[in-house]
Amino acid sequence: MRFEILPGLPPYGPMALSFTKKGASGHREGLVVRFHPKESASWVGNFIGAPTGFTTVLDHPNERDVIVVAQGDACIIDPGHCAVRDRIAADVQSTYSLPSLGMVVLQRSTDFTSIRAYGTGWQSPRISWDGFRNISVSDTRLSGEAYTPVGDEWEPFTLDLLTGSCADGIYEKEMATAVLVSPGESLHQRLQNRLRCLSMNWRFTLVPWLRTMLAKLALRRSRKRN
Repeated sequence: MRFEILPGLPPYGPMALSFTKKGASGHREGLVVRFHPKESASWVGNFIGAPTGFTTVLDHPNERDVIVVAQGDACIIDPGHCAVRDRIAADVQSTYSLPSLGMVVLQRSTDFTSIRAYGTGWQSPRISWDGFRNISVSDTRLSGEAYTPVGDEWEPFTLDLLTGSCADGIYEKEMATAVLVSPGESLHQRLQNRLRCLSMNWRFTLVPWLRTMLAKLALRRSRKRN
């Protein structure tokens, strides 16, 4: 066993090392994990994330490090050196360990990130406005439904697990139709132009359709918090 999740901070023995987004500090109990490195003594880490959120601990595909997700905040731990090797994502809502592909996939509220053995993972485009459901994995494809505030609907999508590409994400589809653009502009250029217009407070940039979308999204998130 390379690690184990403890029910709380141990009442005896060496003090646990606390980790937060801002570094090795913190004064409350979070996700408590005991690590068992092969070549050094075992130690306990106290990982402090958000007040609520998804929590898990997984083997890294490189079979040396450990992936810790504490209340949605994900980091890579080097057990042999009692240290955070990298902070990789926030707002993580689920994980998928895929040994046959040599990767772990992190699901966030709007997109996906992969972790591979040698730092060659991918970052998907934004797929959803706010959340996913009915996720399934088959061979090299991840499928599910992504949320859109248009009609308060869930739309199907498929993600290529080898490349991180997604050709049918509802977010990019709807943004492509909502933004006023010149012929030949890429989606990135469209979004950049929209941000530039917003910064100049041009009245025509927030079309009624987008105002409605943002209002629905704000209402949905308010309900989720309550």
